[in-house]
Amino acid sequence: MVARGHLPSVAAFSAVVGCLCKRGRVTRAMEVFDTMRAVGSEPTIRTYNSLIGGLCYVGRLEEARDLLNKLKDSPKQTADIYTFTIVLDGFCKVGRTEDAMAIFEDAIRMGLSPTIFTYNALLNGHCKEGNLLKAYDLLMEMCDNDDCPPDKISFSIVLPALLRAGEISAAWKTFKRMEHAGFEADSRALDTLARGLCRQCAADISVLKDAKEVFGKVVAAGHEPVSYTYCLMAQALARGGEVDAAVAILDDMVRKGYALRKRAYTDVVRALCDRSRTHDALRVLAAVITKDFVPGRNAFDALLEELSRQGRWPDAMAVYGAAVKRGVVVSLKRHVKEALARDQKKEEAWESPAQLCVP
Repeated sequence: MVARGHLPSVAAFSAVVGCLCKRGRVTRAMEVFDTMRAVGSEPTIRTYNSLIGGLCYVGRLEEARDLLNKLKDSPKQTADIYTFTIVLDGFCKVGRTEDAMAIFEDAIRMGLSPTIFTYNALLNGHCKEGNLLKAYDLLMEMCDNDDCPPDKISFSIVLPALLRAGEISAAWKTFKRMEHAGFEADSRALDTLARGLCRQCAADISVLKDAKEVFGKVVAAGHEPVSYTYCLMAQALARGGEVDAAVAILDDMVRKGYALRKRAYTDVVRALCDRSRTHDALRVLAAVITKDFVPGRNAFDALLEELSRQGRWPDAMAVYGAAVKRGVVVSLKRHVKEALARDQKKEEAWESPAQLCVP
C-alpha cells in the first residue's frame, strides 16, 4: 500500500504493530512503526502500548523504559496507566522490583490512578523476589484504598507466598482480610494455614482458637485435611487442654485409616495421663494398635507411670507386654521402684508422730 502511494490508516498501522509484537517479532514491528511516522501518521497511545509490550515480551526492558520516558516528555501523546503497568510488569517478571517501584512512583507523580493490574504486577514481583512483607504491606494498603481494593487474585498471590515462607501471623491477617472482602481461600492454602497455626500453639496457646477456626473451615468446605494436619491439630488441642477434642481427632484418624505420628499420639496420651484418665488412654492405645500403629517409648512410659501411680499393676503389665511385643524398649522395673518409693513415703508420713499431732 505504501509503495503504491496508498496511505494506510492509523488503525491499520496499529493493528499490524500489535500483531507482530504479540508474536515476538519486535524488530519488524519497529520497522512498521518507523514507516508509520515517515508517512506522517501519528502513532496513538495504543500503538505505543503494543510496541512497549512487545519490547518487554522479548526482554528489551531498557528500550521499553526509554520509549516510556519519551512518551512522558512528548507534547503529542501522553502515557497512560496501562503504559506504565506494561513496563513495570516487565521489570517485575525479571526480578527487578525496585525499578518497577520507581516506575510506579512516576505514574503516581503524574496523577495517574493505578489499576488492579498495576498492583497485582507489583505483588507478583515482590513475592517472586522474596520480599513478602513488602507484598503484605502493599496488600494492606490496597485493603484500605476504596478506589482500588484487592481482588481475589491479589490475595491468591500473597497468601500462598506467605505460607510457603512460614510467615503465619501475616498469613492469618491476610486470610481474615480476604474473608472480610468476601473471597474464599482455596483448600490447599487453608490446610497449610491450619498447620502453621497449630505449630504456633507450642509457643502461644492463644492461637489455638484461630487454628480450630481454620481447621473447621477446611472440613466444612468438603476438603479432607491431610494426615499431618490432623496430627498437628490433635497435638495443639492436647496442649491447650481440650483433651476430648484431641481424642476425637485421633479416633477420626483411626476410623479413616490415616497414618498417625508418634509425637501427636504421645502428646494426647500424656494429656490424658496428666488428668488421671488412664481408662481413655488405654482405649486409645487399643484402638491404634489394632491398626498396626506402634506408639513410641514416651507414650508407653507416660501410661506405665500413671498406671503404676494408681497401683493398677495388671493394666501396667498388659501395657508393658504390648510394648515388648512390638519391640518398644520400656522399663517397668523403674516405674515399680518409683511407685514403691511413693508408697513408702506415704506410710512414713502416716506413722510419723508429728503428722498425727501425738506428743
